[in-house]
Amino acid sequence: MRILSVDTSTAACSLVLSTDGKLEGEINVESKETHSVRLLPCLETLLRSCGYGINDVDAFAVVCGPGSFTGVRIGLTTIKGLAESLSRPTIPVTAFEAWVEKYPEQTGILVPVIDARRGEVYGAVFSRNGETTELVSPGRVEKAPELLASIAHPQACFVGGGAVVHENLIAARPGWRVLHGDLFLGRAVSRIAFRRAAATSFRSAAELQAYYLRRPDAELKWKQQ
Repeated sequence: MRILSVDTSTAACSLVLSTDGKLEGEINVESKETHSVRLLPCLETLLRSCGYGINDVDAFAVVCGPGSFTGVRIGLTTIKGLAESLSRPTIPVTAFEAWVEKYPEQTGILVPVIDARRGEVYGAVFSRNGETTELVSPGRVEKAPELLASIAHPQACFVGGGAVVHENLIAARPGWRVLHGDLFLGRAVSRIAFRRAAATSFRSAAELQAYYLRRPDAELKWKQQ
């Protein structure tokens, strides 16, 4: 099983190609270029450098959100088009799941926090005990102080770009801390994808949907007119 994993939910573009869970190639880019400009060239470069063509990919994994509306849309549209044209299955992964998976050694309560702009954040709460990770509180979008006030766990680790932005608020609570890292989620997405592939948990291209949690700003402005 060869899986191409893609994340464009933040300003960073992350692609990983793995076969049977073994990493074959990886491209991570964070630049001023938009995902629409760099995604396909990065994808082509990754496949070529690994000695494969697009037809050699057995399944596509992609972050379906939440995150940048434009970034999520570009990633989903690209993967949906490739999967549909090649009749390949897809594996959607939420950004929350990917952020938690990025720190596999961290146990206890993990809170992925993603910047939603306009002073808001996307957040969820997970619990990891050994190799078992469970969703404790589903994803939501709120002002950062309101989200943090809703979390009753005395000990928690916060991950994600939104956690770094609001580190002062988080660090003010004894027992809470922020784990720092880059924005690249490709490897985390790939690990989740192979576990789901082993469980034959696939989606067709037609079933691939965005997980926004909030309506895009353009839609909200249009409805206000």
